[in-house]
Amino acid sequence: MTGSLLSIEEVRLLYKAGDAAHDFDHVLRVARLAEKIALAEGADVAVVWPAALLHDLPALDEPHEPTVEHRNAHHLRAADRARRLVLERGASPVLAERIAHCIEAHRHRGASVRPQTLEAQCLYDADKLDAIGAIGVARAFAYAGAHGSRLWRKPAQAIEPAENDPATPDYTPVHEYVFKLRQLLDSLYTPTARTIGRRRHATMVAFFEQLDAEMAESLDQTL
Repeated sequence: MTGSLLSIEEVRLLYKAGDAAHDFDHVLRVARLAEKIALAEGADVAVVWPAALLHDLPALDEPHEPTVEHRNAHHLRAADRARRLVLERGASPVLAERIAHCIEAHRHRGASVRPQTLEAQCLYDADKLDAIGAIGVARAFAYAGAHGSRLWRKPAQAIEPAENDPATPDYTPVHEYVFKLRQLLDSLYTPTARTIGRRRHATMVAFFEQLDAEMAESLDQTL
């Protein structure tokens, strides 16, 4: 679905090149998942589709390599820019606010806004589904590689609560799994997303367990 407000190709041009974890491929996967969930759950696709396409929209002054702190507020900046953009394209103020709310509420870590509508729940769920399973694992390691992080430092069971700081050099994809990714299944709102999520979660858990086992063999450690 392209909708009457925006086309995929128009929106693609609004995104700057990013790392493989946060590029337009991610946006398009989320949009298509969100549409699938919306159709299954009876949500308004006319809200969900543009919100999904614009949910990671960079601010006009977005730095080339956003810091962790900058990304922590990206949902609010994206919502503000999306609101103005769809109003310029002829959306009603009510529709613009519904789209903006979806975007404001799609963040998991440090979320300041929770999804209050079914449409916002569909976008949240689609975005989180793209963070787990094989795709989620691939994204975690792509992000780590793009930011010079180590692949592995210790097994999941040995990671301490105090190590939950993505800005530190010792934060690895295993840390991201412990502190965020394995929590996401329980955060999903819709039955459709939970069905998809259970399969993806199992795949992800199996991967990180296997990773820890192989690292133990390679480094002669006992888990």
